[in-house]
Amino acid sequence: MIEFLLHAAKAHPEVTLFLSIAVGTLIGRIRIGWFHLGSVAGALLVGLLVGQIGVEVPGILKSVFFALFIYAVGFKSGPEFFGSLNRGTLKLVVLASFLCVVGLATILLMNRLFGFDQGFAAGLGAGALTDTAMLGTASGAINALPLEPAQISILNSHMAVAYAITYLFGTIGMILFVGAAAPRLLKIDLHQSALELEAELAGGEASAQTDQVSLYTRLVVRALRVEEGKPAAGASIGEVESRAAALSIERVLRGAQLLERDLSLVLEPGDVVGVATRRDVVPSLVELFGPEVDEPVAISYPAKTLSAVLTKPEFTGRSLREIRSLVGPVGRHGVFLEKVTRQGLELPLLDGTVFRRGDVVVLSGRPDQVDAIAARVGRTLNVSHVSDLAFHAFGIVAGSLLGVLSAHIGAIPIELGTGGGVLVVALVLGWVHSRYPAVGTFPPPAQWAFSEFGLTAFAAVVGLLAGPKAIHAIQEHGASLVLAGIIVTLVPPLLSLYFGKYVLKLHPMILLGGLAGAQTEAASMNTILEESRSQTPVLGFTVCYAVSNVLLAVWGPIIVALS
Repeated sequence: MIEFLLHAAKAHPEVTLFLSIAVGTLIGRIRIGWFHLGSVAGALLVGLLVGQIGVEVPGILKSVFFALFIYAVGFKSGPEFFGSLNRGTLKLVVLASFLCVVGLATILLMNRLFGFDQGFAAGLGAGALTDTAMLGTASGAINALPLEPAQISILNSHMAVAYAITYLFGTIGMILFVGAAAPRLLKIDLHQSALELEAELAGGEASAQTDQVSLYTRLVVRALRVEEGKPAAGASIGEVESRAAALSIERVLRGAQLLERDLSLVLEPGDVVGVATRRDVVPSLVELFGPEVDEPVAISYPAKTLSAVLTKPEFTGRSLREIRSLVGPVGRHGVFLEKVTRQGLELPLLDGTVFRRGDVVVLSGRPDQVDAIAARVGRTLNVSHVSDLAFHAFGIVAGSLLGVLSAHIGAIPIELGTGGGVLVVALVLGWVHSRYPAVGTFPPPAQWAFSEFGLTAFAAVVGLLAGPKAIHAIQEHGASLVLAGIIVTLVPPLLSLYFGKYVLKLHPMILLGGLAGAQTEAASMNTILEESRSQTPVLGFTVCYAVSNVLLAVWGPIIVALS
């Protein structure tokens, strides 16, 4: 039985590849406390183990799978990357660039101290900085070196081993740094600091219940009976709504008669009104109308929830307070902002929060008003599950061709490689799609599939190709890679912490979010969000994440050239 399995694994590498992906993904899901490897590191480790039997996987698969991954990342990050090139986000761009430059310098220093080759150096950078894109661009540069195939195979094997060894602390170390070490160095309490930033953005006092500071919060509906003597009795719907903030009377039940919304309709004692409002306004409703009652008919009015992408220049770069003023009280009656996300992360709904092009706003309320507001701020998010495959395939072709072009820095040949070229083209196409939605349809689920499968499969191929060479590489440089990995993981964010505090003068919460983004470490970002109990760090994360994704990928060929 064992002989049959070994023969099948060697004779059919596609079976071995998908087995490594499947088992690696399952291992990556195992949690030890708050830590888990993730599917990419899991697939790489399983690939390294299975590769000991000598499976011959076509090397071209690395480029294919990596192209899928890096294209999806670039397409998604394009709007944020180009949107970050403005004065409002300049400090975050500088922070990310500073960390990336320090990271590159630290990698090259470790390479000189420990005598690593190009493979070890590239794997050290990718693992310690938890940026697998660097692994792909460096692999392309290694394959272009004027060396014998056997030597290139060894370098790729060294890269995989170095990544596997340094990735573990790259993830854990960054989580510990931003969650525990950095707050102590800054002498702050994460939650208290978040409350201070929320107060600054809200233009008021800090509150532990941040969803009660903003004009827009989650929508709630209530049925109330109008009582004699209450302010609403004898007043028209328009008059009542003009007195109360963020309140919309959707229906009136008068005896057995159901009256739909009409601003001129005068409320009478005994009427049951269906009210849509903010959660924090609910306590004042009794004083305005009368007691709350259980009347399903009054609150069973048509409603709609949709997501819209912010694209209109009128609203981009403006705060929530400014947008509220632009829309006006009449225009937003009956429409409530449920949440705003940026690159999948939820933003704090505070008056001072600045919206950017590409942010996704979730609106709820009366269908006609929701459609009108969505059209005014941008475009309704495409819910189609159909991707323009021809467009994206041509994009990968264009990126691959761009990657083979080379330039020279002195006597050093530099080229983007397939990964770098595809990333550049994808960034541009993602930005174009954000401005012209009909061009290059690529739904988020499809982006996730491209990215997750492409990267996990790439890692599995890298591990399988490393094969038996991995053992010798670990024996040769295992200890030095562990030490170098710790240094490369911690030195860049440590120096960037003080640079961000004293030179850029960033608020601690935005600074910590920026550090997590600049080191492309989503797990550490989740730690900050949990410890601070606030969404404010997201304001620093997204820009730095987009910038670092580009710079760290570009570093791959540079590390190979300078090592």
